[in-house]
Amino acid sequence: MASSDLPLTALTLILAALALSILVIAQTTTSYTSAYLSAPLELPTFLDAADFSIQENESYDRDIARVPRLEDKIRLNRLLREIQKCGDDLREDLNRLLIGESGTRLRASARLLWASNRLQLEQRVRRLDLLRTRFLVLYMGLLAAGSVVPDKPVVEKSPERSAPKMALRPHLHHALTEGIVRKPPLRRLTTQAMGHSNTHIGGAQKMGWASVVNELQMSPLMHKRHASIDAAMANPNPP
Repeated sequence: MASSDLPLTALTLILAALALSILVIAQTTTSYTSAYLSAPLELPTFLDAADFSIQENESYDRDIARVPRLEDKIRLNRLLREIQKCGDDLREDLNRLLIGESGTRLRASARLLWASNRLQLEQRVRRLDLLRTRFLVLYMGLLAAGSVVPDKPVVEKSPERSAPKMALRPHLHHALTEGIVRKPPLRRLTTQAMGHSNTHIGGAQKMGWASVVNELQMSPLMHKRHASIDAAMANPNPP
């Protein structure tokens, strides 16, 4: 009776182990299948993380240059080297999985095993984020303690300030300019040149005054004034 129960127990254990194995294989197959299908969508995330790491390293170099103390610079440089090493490792892992170093497509074997490859890449990115956080915490502590030299603001010169000041010409009123243009030039009173002869001094003076009187008599302004006076005398009682 005992010998007959032994094969039944062994058979039960074998069937249970087989069922568990089938369950594990099904779960593994499901996870690898879903990872295979989602690999093209998840790959750009890791590529962006690697490219962003290079840009961040350049900004970290500028931040370290603003720290005056040598001890603080050494600590920040040590963290920066770890960040650079982790970023380089991430990039090497991606290049090993891609078709070509600058490609964006996965190899067939890398896509089939994307579930395990994704886990390794996630660990790289997690460590990279941890190192960045440590760097930023240390740098912000130095900044709060006043150990960081602030950058001098660059003041851009506006074109209004940089342009040379020009002297403004005063603008005349339109009526004044029109009057200046329309106003006739004054008649020049010409006098006869006076000689220096002692014998003809009196005669020359008389000749000069005669020419002045003659010029005034020939002036149209005098004629106009005489005409207005004559008209006023002709009509003594205006209406």
